[in-house]
Amino acid sequence: MKTKWMLLGLAGAAVAASWSAAAIGFFFFDPDLATWTALITAAALSLEVVFWVGAGVLGWSFLAGRRAALGRLRERLFARKASKSGAE
Repeated sequence: MKTKWMLLGLAGAAVAASWSAAAIGFFFFDPDLATWTALITAAALSLEVVFWVGAGVLGWSFLAGRRAALGRLRERLFARKASKSGAE
């Protein structure tokens, strides 16, 4: 579980680094159109990656909790019926 959150943090750090590189390039180096396009494309793609990694981390956690809750509910509802029908 901890690995997923570390992966999300790493992806977030990559987003911060790529957008910082785009800002530094824009304000201090006055890049040509091709360089500027490459910087912004890399930054946008890194942001897209962090969205998907975040959805994966949060989605897996949510689904695991949901599966456990449904399992407990199923045991509560259907375990009694199985034991009553087996006792008869």
